[in-house]
Amino acid sequence: MRKRFLLLTLAGLLVSLCVFLPRSLSDAPPQDSEFVYARIRYHMTPGAFMMREAPWHHDYPYGDETLPTILGEVSHVRTGSTSYKIVDIDSPELFRYPFAYLSEPGYMDLNSKDVVNLREYLDRGGFLFVDDFRTADFSRQTGGGPEDDIAHFRRELKKMYPDRDFVRLDLSDPIFNVFYRIKSLEMTPPYIFPGQHPVEFLGLRDAHGNLQMVLDNNNDISEYFEWIDQGRMSMHDAATALQFGINYAMYAMTH
Repeated sequence: MRKRFLLLTLAGLLVSLCVFLPRSLSDAPPQDSEFVYARIRYHMTPGAFMMREAPWHHDYPYGDETLPTILGEVSHVRTGSTSYKIVDIDSPELFRYPFAYLSEPGYMDLNSKDVVNLREYLDRGGFLFVDDFRTADFSRQTGGGPEDDIAHFRRELKKMYPDRDFVRLDLSDPIFNVFYRIKSLEMTPPYIFPGQHPVEFLGLRDAHGNLQMVLDNNNDISEYFEWIDQGRMSMHDAATALQFGINYAMYAMTH
């Protein structure tokens, strides 16, 4: 009963925050914010131009407003609904943000300048949260054919780190215990294509074993952020998604 009460309390908090979430007239982060993250704008494959919107842009700006707002409410971090900035993947501005978000990596096409900039960002301690991609036997985004975003992203990774690969994460990893103690990695994605593979959490580690990147494979937790105030998603799943996102941010700021 106590757990149920806490969940309902959290649900009420999230609803009240998101229903009345103010829409900023400017994309400039607040000057007094202690946490501002970068949404990465990247060069895209030709297939990206068949999408109804640029893949790097998915869930913007509503997902970007929700995560820092809730982070500020549940922690002592001073932040707000405009604590994010769109940053080009090849820009030196990226180094101003220790935490970065990247959507739909299956459409990313790294050129030589991108490779140098993103690799240096990660090597200097930057952290990348990669979301909204899948492997499925059938996908509307490919016109009905199979989709394998992680395979594409792995090829792009090899441009930066030829000797590294993604590793599967489990509950013992500190990123799942840094703020919230995540109880399970069995999560229901917000939408499922026919033949979509199960959700899995992957990571990229440096030569010392430090986590540089977390990947929500076959998932889209920012979709929960985006639609939480629309009543389209389970409140339990939305709260879970926010726990993951807040843990990612906290990990990036403390490791």
